[in-house]
Amino acid sequence: IADVGAGTGKSSLGLAGTARRVIGIEYEPSMLRLAQEKTRGERAGKLAFAAGDALRLPLADDSVDMVTAITLALYPPEKYRGFIREGLRVARGPVVYVGVPPGGYGGDLFEVIEGFEKVDEEVDRIFLEEFHFEWRDIFSIQEYGTVERIVSTYGFIFGKKAIEYLKRKKKTSIRWRFRVYW
Repeated sequence: IADVGAGTGKSSLGLAGTARRVIGIEYEPSMLRLAQEKTRGERAGKLAFAAGDALRLPLADDSVDMVTAITLALYPPEKYRGFIREGLRVARGPVVYVGVPPGGYGGDLFEVIEGFEKVDEEVDRIFLEEFHFEWRDIFSIQEYGTVERIVSTYGFIFGKKAIEYLKRKKKTSIRWRFRVYW
């Protein structure tokens, strides 16, 4: 499996639990360093990380069984076309993308988020209408234990209105909806 946009390696490590071999591809050098530290554990022989761009994967044609991208962030959304083409080029099997569906950015915080361009409609259209991917929505609850911890995570991302909402509602978790495309 080629795991594109591997970030700190969490998704690649999870995939290595069932796959023969996982190659995490990451563009950001600091994230790549964090991911490479994860190759020292029990799954080290099944896991490798490489520097690379989602729009120019450093892999040969038909060289992997599957390409995954879990919350891969590309902007502007038109860049997803390039990722899909590259994934289809290198994968003998499916290309699987896990993203946020329209109306899902920020999970429970969607209605209080301001100042962000919500581009999920365009990403959805590219995958479904242009490339005819299939899809299914899944749900996840991210628990933080305390209001202080959830505010420290989401406050700097989503701003003052989100902080006020989390405190007012005494929320310690966020329910997210993700869309799996394949």
